[in-house]
Amino acid sequence: MSKLLSNVSDNVQVLTFNRPETKNAFDVELFELLRDSLNSAKDNSDIFSVIVTGSNDTFSSGVDLTSMLGNAGNDYEEPFETCIDALVEFNKPLIASVNGVAVGGGATILLHFDSVFISPSAKIKYPFSDLGLVPEVGSSYLLFHLLGYQKASQLLFEANWISGKEFFELGLAQYVGDDCFNQAFEYAKRLSNQSLASIIETKSILKSFYKEDIKKARKLEADGMKKLFGSEDNLKGVEKFFSKKK
Repeated sequence: MSKLLSNVSDNVQVLTFNRPETKNAFDVELFELLRDSLNSAKDNSDIFSVIVTGSNDTFSSGVDLTSMLGNAGNDYEEPFETCIDALVEFNKPLIASVNGVAVGGGATILLHFDSVFISPSAKIKYPFSDLGLVPEVGSSYLLFHLLGYQKASQLLFEANWISGKEFFELGLAQYVGDDCFNQAFEYAKRLSNQSLASIIETKSILKSFYKEDIKKARKLEADGMKKLFGSEDNLKGVEKFFSKKK
C-alpha cells in the first residue's frame, strides 16, 4: 500500500500520510510522494483544494531518523527541499487536519498551511533543541512572525509538548474540535463556492509579503543544520531519542 493515500471527492483531494509503523514519519519516498501530489493538484482543474491528514490518529512524527542513519542522510536533501518548495508554492487552498501527534517536520509544515483544523487532544512538538539541531522549513521565521520573539523562542528552546487546544489558542489553527476532519472537509467544500481564480491571486499577494523572509530563514536554517548535524550535541540527542524508543 502507498505511503501516501489519495482520494478526491467534491473537488477536494485528501492526502493521507500512511506509514503507521513509523507514526507517519517522512522518508525520502514520502517526501517525493507529497511533492508530486501537490504539484499535480496545482495543475489539475478538477481539484479546488487539498486536505492533508494522517492515518492511525497520527499526523506525522517528522523526519524518519532511523532511515537517516549512516550516509543515508545525504539522500534527503533534494527531496526534502523540493517537497518544501511544493508546499510553499502551492497556490490553491491547503488545509491540514491534525488528529494526534505532529512532531518536528510534522509540526513545522503546519505553519505553511492556509488553515489548520486540529483535535484538542493532538500533541505538537518542535524537538530541535532535544536533537541538537535548528528549526526547519522556515519555521523559525514563521513562529517569530506569528507569535513574537519571546513565545517563539520559548517553544523552540524548551521543546515541550503542546496540546491541540494550546495550538489553537496561540492562533496557529483555525478550528479545534474532535470532529476536525469533518469540519476541514466542510470548509473545503464551502470554499469551492468561491472564485478559485480570486483565491489563487489573493493567496499569491498575501504570501508575497513574507516570501523573501521565508527564503532567508530556510537558507539560515539549512546552514545551521549543516553546522550542527553530526555534532556532539546532535549525536547525544539522537542516542537519547533511540534509547527512549527502546
